[in-house]
Amino acid sequence: MPIMSIGRSAFGRGRRAALGAGVFAVLAVLAPTAGAAQRPIPETTDDIRRLPIPPVDRSREPVVAIVGGTLIDGRGGRPVANAVVLTQGDRILAAGPAGSVAIPADAARRIDATGLYILPGLIDLHIHFTQQRGADFGKYADSPAGAAIRGVALAEQLVGAGITAVRDVGTVDDVALRIKEAVDRGVVRGPRVLWSGRIIATTGGHGDEVTSTATGRQKPAMGGTTKGYNGPWEWRAAVRHQVRNLADWIKLGAPASKEELAAAIDEAHSLGVPVAIDSYGEYTDWAIEAGVDTLEHPLLMSAGSVALMKKHGTAFVPTIGAFDNLLEGGYPTAGIPTGGFYHTHSRRFVIDQQDHLNKVTEAYRAGVPIGVGTDIPFENDTRYPDAYFRELAYLSQAGMSNADVLASATRVGAEIMRMGDKLGTVEKGKIADILIVGASPLDSLGNLRDVRYVIADGKVVVDGAAR
Repeated sequence: MPIMSIGRSAFGRGRRAALGAGVFAVLAVLAPTAGAAQRPIPETTDDIRRLPIPPVDRSREPVVAIVGGTLIDGRGGRPVANAVVLTQGDRILAAGPAGSVAIPADAARRIDATGLYILPGLIDLHIHFTQQRGADFGKYADSPAGAAIRGVALAEQLVGAGITAVRDVGTVDDVALRIKEAVDRGVVRGPRVLWSGRIIATTGGHGDEVTSTATGRQKPAMGGTTKGYNGPWEWRAAVRHQVRNLADWIKLGAPASKEELAAAIDEAHSLGVPVAIDSYGEYTDWAIEAGVDTLEHPLLMSAGSVALMKKHGTAFVPTIGAFDNLLEGGYPTAGIPTGGFYHTHSRRFVIDQQDHLNKVTEAYRAGVPIGVGTDIPFENDTRYPDAYFRELAYLSQAGMSNADVLASATRVGAEIMRMGDKLGTVEKGKIADILIVGASPLDSLGNLRDVRYVIADGKVVVDGAAR
């Protein structure tokens, strides 16, 4: 079943209900009357945690009118010619045909989008702000501060390409959190950030290896004290620590026992936080059966994995480009040879690009929600933002239509991210994350590269008029 046909499907409703139940269970402890119904919170933070905040008065914020362009609003309908989109502050006031949307006389700005295409901002569901950048990277000592500087540069690259929301699924210390805060406060330019802290792994598992995942080089002092967790209760405690440290998502790594995976997923869901996993083989199936929310990468998936994903409502973030890069040239500046991951205990299998594409095709035909994620671990300075658009091309190679790839990059991505009520479409009440390009992406996904304007959180961060 094509992705565009799932709409706000049982996937979205079921997952939101499950996570909402976890949040309500926590809040029920604070309820003044036992068994009282949980009332909706009028205003919350614009992230997964949905913390209550005081009411926000946007009535005095300037109104921006985007006029004359063709609107592809992300909801699956036909494009709207000669559209008007109004924003005020960080929210969309209205969107539709020119005759149906009145432009206020005191609008602070009109953006003439005549001949252009207006669509939701793009979403990357799998990045790492703290990865390697630069051909001369090996000359310099690394540190969390250095990683943060690299991350800020990447944030600028992403939002400049129209990628207005990202999910960081593994960071050094709290770097991704601080970039999230800096973007929120307007200190740096970048996309909206959801983050998951450090990967939760067993001792020696993916996320706690003594040797480099890609090169096999041993880490200083043999990796130091393990940061792995062992046994279901340690995995529960690790989840609690991540949530305490303000994580929006939990990221798990295989290998792990069935009991450890189930404990971590159950604990996260009880706290209203979703879970992603970097997995392979039988560990993948165990995680799906335990209710993991997203599967990252199509690595060594079993013949029954896709059917399990469909049954349990698991979303799929294939990151095809990350592995094709290994097969087609490696990462020369990082010393990674062509062919695959070598010397790595948690990657003891052959990487097969055609098999990866076949898994995406199978998942697409089964109606599994598919999101766009890049996961470029090296050479970020030269591979972004091109890696994002190449990932869209891989999804096309797997048989997805342009409309469905665009949906994966916007509405479906927002639903997978658990932000479907705030992001992913251009409609009244949504966050004002808007991309304006020079030609229709429904005709060619390559047209997404022709960025004219980017509005992120209501701010014009790429200004076609100025350029």
